[in-house]
Amino acid sequence: MNYEEFKTRILEEVKSRLTGEEQAYYEHADGNMLKDSLVIQNRDSQMKFGATFSSMYEVYNAGLSLEEMAERLVQENREKKKVKALQRVYMLENYENVKEDLYIRIVSQKKREQAQTRGIYRKIGDIILGVYFRIGEGNGKVYSMMVDRIFLDKWNLSKDIVLKLAMENAVKMDPPKFYNGFRMILSAVLGRGAGISIEEYCPTEAERKLGVCLSTDENTNGATAIFYPGVARRICEAYNTPAIYIVPTSVHEVVLHDCRYVGDVELLLKTQREIIEEFTPEDEVISNHIFVYKLETDEITEVM
Repeated sequence: MNYEEFKTRILEEVKSRLTGEEQAYYEHADGNMLKDSLVIQNRDSQMKFGATFSSMYEVYNAGLSLEEMAERLVQENREKKKVKALQRVYMLENYENVKEDLYIRIVSQKKREQAQTRGIYRKIGDIILGVYFRIGEGNGKVYSMMVDRIFLDKWNLSKDIVLKLAMENAVKMDPPKFYNGFRMILSAVLGRGAGISIEEYCPTEAERKLGVCLSTDENTNGATAIFYPGVARRICEAYNTPAIYIVPTSVHEVVLHDCRYVGDVELLLKTQREIIEEFTPEDEVISNHIFVYKLETDEITEVM
């Protein structure tokens, strides 16, 4: 096989082994790249991994098959990505390096014991708001880890200071959005952007009577949004109501009801449990209770 054929074939072999979040391409020699190279890159990252075609061609002529060479290149790229993630975790030792990536998310019931034993958290009823460290993003997912409370001593900071900063970051990372049933489906199909911002939100009569979903721009970790500072108050003001009932259905969203249209809170509880049983994966359940926000007290409390 000549050199030009080799370049085409090895690129094809590598591409056939990649996931949707990875890409491989030919990069010509220039001021930064001294020789023509095959480059593998994760679509959500600027980090590149590559090898020169000339060096790979030498290895091929020494007896390594195209298939084995392609497999090694792909695996080495993935190992490098894992190392980068580990390096991000090691950054937790230095608060200044990670403070922009600390954020609040609601802890699922399955991880509640871990959060209460080791985490940095705030509790409202049976809901736990924990501090997480965002490691990275990819393939439509956010990769994060719960922050151990031992880091409070390492950072020489109080729990309240870290919780406040993490909440401020969460608001910036994942702004709250409102969804009716149609918009929630549209968002799942099209991705972010189908929800209505809190500044633009004006509830319809149907939403007042039947409820509306509150989530975030990416529909991920959306239930946390109701606990953002000032959000529940602004919702009450938009509804012109003294209180709203909050029905957590998963880590991704809560359903909000104008208290003036709720005749029986037990019916909300029954509906919540039916939704969770039928639609919510076990590791996404956050609560089996109903909450209320009252404008008069400016507090969210567990009501049933």
